[in-house]
Amino acid sequence: MKKQLILLAAMTVALTGCYKPMTRSMGATLMPLPLMHRSSPDSSAQELSVTASGFYGHTDDAYNVENLNAFGGNIGLTYRMGGKLSPFFLNVAAGVFGGSLHFGCDASYRCLRDSESDEDYVAWLESKEGRESYSFWNMQERILTGADFRLGYLIIGAAVGFQLYEGSSDYDSRRAMLDNEGLMECRGGDFGADLISSFWLGTYLGRQGQYGNLVVEYTRNYKDVYADVLASIKWTYTHPSGFFGGVARNDLIKYSVFAGKQFVF
Repeated sequence: MKKQLILLAAMTVALTGCYKPMTRSMGATLMPLPLMHRSSPDSSAQELSVTASGFYGHTDDAYNVENLNAFGGNIGLTYRMGGKLSPFFLNVAAGVFGGSLHFGCDASYRCLRDSESDEDYVAWLESKEGRESYSFWNMQERILTGADFRLGYLIIGAAVGFQLYEGSSDYDSRRAMLDNEGLMECRGGDFGADLISSFWLGTYLGRQGQYGNLVVEYTRNYKDVYADVLASIKWTYTHPSGFFGGVARNDLIKYSVFAGKQFVF
């Protein structure tokens, strides 16, 4: 497998030139806060809900980072229309998270330890500075508008909007320095804004959702370069009381668990 990766990297360099290992701002990862759905499938009244949650995220070895651990919290506000327009909603959310990580070398992010083109970066990884742990923190804001439909027991819908992030950290400073020294390619700065879309499919559990609902939500962001597109998939269970929890598979922050409470007014 390693020989195949080296051969692929060599062919890529021959065809397109030398690619440096790529590094990304952690703020660009998609917000772990899931979209909440009506607690009861027979409700079509106007609804305002507030959601608060916390999460833990981890990346073992991917995206040119290792041993990443992140903790954060999010709060969201959702307005749902009533009557015939009841499927339509507007969601606004904000959050903050931070943590620590080590730089790594990941073949899927253009880094091969046995490649001559990456030997300077690999040598830095083996230095004292390369073995250190670096901190990071980011704030995120999100606005989405969409429609959430009920088809019997099924929940199905889609939304589009924007996600913004801001942050500054030892990690961002170090990766900018590595970029200036020609060891890595730095994608994304201390702040950014991306167009995002979400799609979901789920089911109400029991008659009129008396046991809650279970939803799978897929989200993507869109950037100028297709290779920069990031994605996440969340599995969320919500109890009729408003308590919810779930797990997510994300780009950049690879695995997440989250839990929180929704308050409906």
